[in-house]
Amino acid sequence: MKTPLLGNQSPLTRLVFTILLTISCFLVTFILGVLFAIPLFNVNLFISFTVIEDYSNPLAISLLKYLQIIQSIGLFIIPPILAGYFFERNSLDYLRIDKPSKPLIYLLTLAIMFVSLPLINWMVVFNEGMRLPELLRGMEEWMMSTEDEATKLTEVFMNVNSLGGFTINLIMIAILPAIGEEFLFRGLLQRLFNEWLKNIHIAIFISALLFSAMHIQFYGILPRMMLGVLFGYLFFWTGSIWVPVFAHFINNASAVIISYLANKEIISVGYEDFGATDNLFFIIGSLVFTGFLLILIYRIEKTRHNLLN
Repeated sequence: MKTPLLGNQSPLTRLVFTILLTISCFLVTFILGVLFAIPLFNVNLFISFTVIEDYSNPLAISLLKYLQIIQSIGLFIIPPILAGYFFERNSLDYLRIDKPSKPLIYLLTLAIMFVSLPLINWMVVFNEGMRLPELLRGMEEWMMSTEDEATKLTEVFMNVNSLGGFTINLIMIAILPAIGEEFLFRGLLQRLFNEWLKNIHIAIFISALLFSAMHIQFYGILPRMMLGVLFGYLFFWTGSIWVPVFAHFINNASAVIISYLANKEIISVGYEDFGATDNLFFIIGSLVFTGFLLILIYRIEKTRHNLLN
């Protein structure tokens, strides 16, 4: 078997290559996406982007969703698959795509995602209450403006009543990000940071921080980072990329499903308030039971690996 193109390079060299590869893939797919948008939407984004600034225009929303899907493919899915080939000539093995876990692990992961909701929502409230020093007032105003814009866009995306709109949202918000972001941040970057720094725990936290920062939603950076840490340890313990993909999907799909049901007036709670509580007993209970389920997964996987060895 031929030696992979970058198989003998240092982890740092691979990391730099990954950054350049990701930027290149994003630019190429974005340009191709804009080109295909001309016949699909009869819009030339090379001339003007103003058409996507009007959130009251259904064409603008459709175009924004289309670009979001293009971004997920070009920025998150293609780069790690290509990197796996360059580094090992086997993307399935390199990203642990060919290593599914046991049904019990997925069941426990599902339980974790719902049991942790009060804790995660408490982190959201705590994060939203954080303020920068007066010296950084200008930066804080920019962060708040960016956050408001992201919130408006999310609300527009979630405002669907049809089954078709729900399906598109499920693909755009849950399926593609769960696969792509986990392939990139856990399957690729977490591994590279671990190989470089020789410390899996630091690698998990750095990857989680980058995962959170990538969303450019500063008043949700803490809970999103904690989710990234959770996904990182699930990947490390199980050795399967599909476990964090499943957890990520459950997290995002829940928001899509709840939003759709609320729009149809089937339920009265919105996705922002689902699982939220200010009851300290429930928040502490959420922390305890989440920790218990994580320890259970850790012990199951540790026993399995000991048996394999």
